[in-house]
Amino acid sequence: MGGFLTHLAEKLAEKWLSLLVLPGLLFLAVASSAHLLDQGAPFDHRPLTAALRHAAPRLHDPAFAVLASAGVLLAAAAAGLAARCLAVLVLQVWTGPWPSWARSLDRAITRNRRGRAERSPAPPAVTRYLPARPTRIADRLRLADDRVYAEYGLRIVLVWPRLWLVLPSEQRAPLDAARGAFTDAAGLTAWGLLYLPLGLAWWPAGLAGLAVVAAGVRQGRAGAAAFADLAEAAVDVNQQLIAGLFGLALRDGRITPDDGARVNDRLNKGA
Repeated sequence: MGGFLTHLAEKLAEKWLSLLVLPGLLFLAVASSAHLLDQGAPFDHRPLTAALRHAAPRLHDPAFAVLASAGVLLAAAAAGLAARCLAVLVLQVWTGPWPSWARSLDRAITRNRRGRAERSPAPPAVTRYLPARPTRIADRLRLADDRVYAEYGLRIVLVWPRLWLVLPSEQRAPLDAARGAFTDAAGLTAWGLLYLPLGLAWWPAGLAGLAVVAAGVRQGRAGAAAFADLAEAAVDVNQQLIAGLFGLALRDGRITPDDGARVNDRLNKGA
């Protein structure tokens, strides 16, 4: 039992270090540079050198060194926690639904995106491929549900939790990887957003923040597309499994829209 608890503590410490402290230390270093360096001479290291020389004598005091180290680690962990909370908001913005106070902005952005798509040189021939959500990520996830509904009459948002419980591990692995890449992208975007305000004091920090946000959004779109494709494929290749879950008798080896309508009604619990 003691060995298990030791191993668990080591794993938790490792995760805490990698997810919170290390990115937080980098953020604190950039924030310190933004505080000390001049906007007009952003790469003049002399203010940093002077600050380090001023602090060096005090670090020889063991008590001060311990307190300073603890303070830096706590501040880094706090920055990491702030980034993780912000990542939740990023996911909310990406996937929706947006809160009620932002619904008017949601509708305005959606109308704008749809109008631009309709006016493009090659607009989608099928209505469901036109934007219907404020973000490309939300539209890509919505499209997976619409495509499955058009083919089988199933609503994937209803079927997916039940199907996930019985999927074999070899099918779950790529889905887990795609979902992990998507959530990691939200975390990367959150860090970029935290760096942006530092650009008001030191422009390289703002430039780095913009680059990180752009990379996070790009990775998020790729992760959402991969997850949507894999979820749709899981429905396609598991027709027999889905039929067995809901007592369907397949005709021609596939679920029909009538079958899907019955399953949707059952899963909606009459709502």
